[in-house]
Amino acid sequence: MKNTQLYWNAAAGTLAALVLAVIIWGCAHGAGPLRVEVSDGIEPVDLDTVYLSPSGVEVNFSDVILSRQNETRKLIVRTQNGTVSTKLTDRLINQLDFDFMKKTQNVSYTGTGCFVVDLDRLTAANVVEDKEKKTVTIRIGHAYLESIDINPNNIIIDDVKEGLLAWGDIKLTVADYNTIERELRARLEEEFDTAANGQAADEAALRMVKEVYEPVVKAIDRRYSVVVQFQ
Repeated sequence: MKNTQLYWNAAAGTLAALVLAVIIWGCAHGAGPLRVEVSDGIEPVDLDTVYLSPSGVEVNFSDVILSRQNETRKLIVRTQNGTVSTKLTDRLINQLDFDFMKKTQNVSYTGTGCFVVDLDRLTAANVVEDKEKKTVTIRIGHAYLESIDINPNNIIIDDVKEGLLAWGDIKLTVADYNTIERELRARLEEEFDTAANGQAADEAALRMVKEVYEPVVKAIDRRYSVVVQFQ
């Protein structure tokens, strides 16, 4: 019985010594907590980006860019306000141009010119990917004056300036009003559609088209940037 007790005491002492030795070895070798590696097909890269494992599917930048054409058919890149005026003259006798025999009235139109870029005309040939430089180049047409909007509330008709022998209002027909509007609209177009305004609209177009499409491209691959050029 005494031998059996001695045997178990020796076994317990040996086991305790082994456990102590394992603990000391673990501390000496800096053993960390237990890790379990699980593969879920996602490779973490940084806090903002994760890349899926290759699936054999390649996204075409032009397909994604051209798919947005219904949302941005014509991009307004610049607007400009302008005012033009004309003087209406009504003579008592058409052949005689004397101030005391005529009455005059000034009419002013204020309009807004809109310069646009056609994005609905982009094709796959206008979108060029450079895999080495990680760029997507979009080639667009130049900006152009697309419309002139005239607010009826901004049409100013001054009082009639009467002559000594010419009194009352200046009578205008519908045809007269149409003629006046065409003339003033044409003059607004001449004021807006200049080389300086076209250059400013082109510069704005390069910047704004980049702002439209770069988030789309970076959503596909954040390493890419967008370059906008004219055709």
